Amino acid sequence: MSRLVPTLALAAGLFAAGAVWAAVPVESLTAQAPMLDTDRIMGRWYEILRTPNKLQSNCYAAYQVWSRKGEIYNVQQVCHRDSPDGRVAEVNGDARPLNSQGTLFDTSFLGGLIHGRYVLADHAADYSWLIATTADGRYPKLLARAPGLPESQQEALKRRMAQMGFDVNRLEPCGEPTAG
Repeated sequence: MSRLVPTLALAAGLFAAGAVWAAVPVESLTAQAPMLDTDRIMGRWYEILRTPNKLQSNCYAAYQVWSRKGEIYNVQQVCHRDSPDGRVAEVNGDARPLNSQGTLFDTSFLGGLIHGRYVLADHAADYSWLIATTADGRYPKLLARAPGLPESQQEALKRRMAQMGFDVNRLEPCGEPTAG
């Protein structure tokens, strides 16, 4: 039971972070998003910037790992509690593609108890970074293949996110994992 509470809190926090992001209609997000090669999103993605939310207030050095599971995807969400080298909390979920572009997903966690729609709104041509949000656009986040992006690149991507209609003034760094 002691592990269930942090897992539920993490799932709720990640859902809130992903399902509560600047109210940009899904239609405009999916129309802006480039075609996504879903094979290239497999693997680990580090959270670089995110819109703060109550349930992730003590979640640092977060990342997600995507893997194929037949026609759907497994998404493992991981973060460190209280500090970038704190206790690890994780939850697994399924992501089902909802459009032909491969940019809109229905995700479910905890056996379907928590559902949310997420948009992979933009990405680098080489898939080194990814902009994701909840379908309502209220909680955008910037993800990258490496645990850090140079400040200049973060600023350029924040400008890009602002052009997409996201409230970038609320974005905050997520903290990088520590060695060890």
